[in-house]
Amino acid sequence: MEIKRLPQLLILLLIFASCVYQRPDMETDMSVSLPAFKPENPPVVVFDAGHGNFHDIYSTYQPFATLLKNDGIDLTTHEGQFTQIALQHVELLIIANATGEELKDGGMTSAFSNSEIEVLLSWVNQGGSLLLIADHDPFGSAAADLAKAVGVGMESVWTVDTLRQNPEIGKSTWLEYSQENGGLGNHAIIKNGMPIQQVITFTGQSLSFDSTWTSILQLSDSARNYYTRADASMVSADTSTYFPVPGQSQLIACKYGDGRMVIAGEAAMFTAQEVRIFFKTMRAGFNYGGYDNKQLVLNIIHWLISDTD
Repeated sequence: MEIKRLPQLLILLLIFASCVYQRPDMETDMSVSLPAFKPENPPVVVFDAGHGNFHDIYSTYQPFATLLKNDGIDLTTHEGQFTQIALQHVELLIIANATGEELKDGGMTSAFSNSEIEVLLSWVNQGGSLLLIADHDPFGSAAADLAKAVGVGMESVWTVDTLRQNPEIGKSTWLEYSQENGGLGNHAIIKNGMPIQQVITFTGQSLSFDSTWTSILQLSDSARNYYTRADASMVSADTSTYFPVPGQSQLIACKYGDGRMVIAGEAAMFTAQEVRIFFKTMRAGFNYGGYDNKQLVLNIIHWLISDTD
């Protein structure tokens, strides 16, 4: 009986897999008109693949890796723990949605050991650059210890900002940042190179930060962090489902000793994905037309590797 049912279950699984997926959109324009780096002497840029990372450069972040390659960067991966030896020749380290062990409350343990955090901070202080990307629940809790060590707060939440929403899009957690709505910060990442006019994020968390940091994508005073995705999607008015986060951000930057750091509270904006949920297919990332996300990604990388402001 059970053996006869097996083909039916496989068919159902195949149907579900074809109707629900998240994959890279390789049809996206990932060209770079004026590459910033020469292929014969590229900077050493490494993508973390050793901390249970949800994103990798062979699937969901393949468009990101291709964009960097077209800019003259040969992106490689690093597996295993961060050590002084592993990072000694690295100029830029990129960490995207690392994960720890799942906790009963839905959060995660730290993706990084205390010794790794010490190594990372020492490496940045001595001139390394770090791009840390940690998305909505549960990725914020996995990166929270590392963020806390540099004065940044993360939590397992879903961020909504009614003054950063576009009613025509109709998604409470997709947020717009523009010169017009005051969401773009006063920083070289926004102003230098090709100036940024408008950016969109695709469901993430917010970041609290101390005075050493500059906000790049500034939330409004109406921003809220919801404890569940369902409550965030419906923008629940029940005060037990959220807490206000005025003054927080979804993208911040700072100089740390001789190095530089950028921390992002949203991951999809760095790549190009096609997301399908049964009969509805969406684009998310720098393949979503009308925004400057692709140039923002390049500006972030250029600022992190650059010696100038």
